[in-house]
Amino acid sequence: MEFWDRYLFLRHIAAALARGVFIAIILPLIPVLIFGYPLMPTLAVIGSGFLLEYGAAPVGIALGLSPLFVFWVLMCTETGIFLGLFDIFDSIGHTWPPVADLLEKTRQFVHRHSFAERYGIVGLVPLEIIIGVYANAPVSWVLGWNKYRSLAFTMIGYVPCLILTILATVGLIGMYLPGLVHL
Repeated sequence: MEFWDRYLFLRHIAAALARGVFIAIILPLIPVLIFGYPLMPTLAVIGSGFLLEYGAAPVGIALGLSPLFVFWVLMCTETGIFLGLFDIFDSIGHTWPPVADLLEKTRQFVHRHSFAERYGIVGLVPLEIIIGVYANAPVSWVLGWNKYRSLAFTMIGYVPCLILTILATVGLIGMYLPGLVHL
């Protein structure tokens, strides 16, 4: 493995952060500018999405955002978090030799066990549901799985939970406060 110097490391960290911020924060704000969604509730959903992940859907719906827009915002936030974290960890792996050694050992372990190599990535689905993206990105990176394939399996776990949360929120708010939710 080729090790990077400090300048290259900082450049990659800055690029990872910029990419994560663009996908998680800037991309959801584009419909705010184009379609006139309210800015502050959108920022509240984005901020809540960083902490609560799919549990942030009730925040956006309660603040008067449409369920479809809340879905878009939280999908962008989740994707930005995953890609940003994965790239940051990848930069650390190219800079610090003890981390590179750990990576090599875990990747050799995965390649020795054909079941883990073939089906291990499917474990990201329940891991996303139980723990969340803050575990999926490091696990994917440590085990040497493809970034975009890992993101796809993370989203397979995230999307149903997000849809169920949105539907439950719309149902509960519609039942107790009719007329509040705008589809």
